[in-house]
Amino acid sequence: MSTRRSWLTGVGALFAANAVSSAAVSRAGPTGEPEPRSPWPYETPGVRFVLEARVTIGPVIDIGATSYGRRLIIPITGGTFLGPRLAGTVLDQGEDTQLVRPDGVTELAARYTLRTREGTLIYVTNHGLIVPGRDEGVRGASHSAPVPQYVRTIPKLEAPRGGEYEWLNQTLYVGTLNPLPPARHAVVVRFFEVT
Repeated sequence: MSTRRSWLTGVGALFAANAVSSAAVSRAGPTGEPEPRSPWPYETPGVRFVLEARVTIGPVIDIGATSYGRRLIIPITGGTFLGPRLAGTVLDQGEDTQLVRPDGVTELAARYTLRTREGTLIYVTNHGLIVPGRDEGVRGASHSAPVPQYVRTIPKLEAPRGGEYEWLNQTLYVGTLNPLPPARHAVVVRFFEVT
């Protein structure tokens, strides 16, 4: 029994020594000196749903191959949006200028305006990436469309200062993009606040 107790004590001491050593290494800076700890708490960002917009689009304008890639312009013709704290319509005065790069990745750069039910205008710019992925149709869908490997956007919302929606200017956002069936001529855009 004493041999077993000694063995367990030795293993415990080894784990404790490794933990202290690992902690020391993780706190060491480039010069080997311990790094000072930030007075602010270390946090892992989360997200909170802000809104979903169903954005209608016009026929694609294909500029063709340029020195940067294939340039496409997609007119934004309207739509609606709804979220826990705001709702309204999408104005028909925007566009999404897309660049299909030589590596197959599509860069998005959309700009358009939201009008809330109270009449407040919110300017939106939305940049993102679509990385091509597996080439099978969406299961259960009536049409077959390639499923991208990665689709994320970085929206920026600009609301009037001092108004009801000024809070939109005070946070960062990430977004998603999903096409609807071709006959609908629309996409679904969702925005999430980074908390």
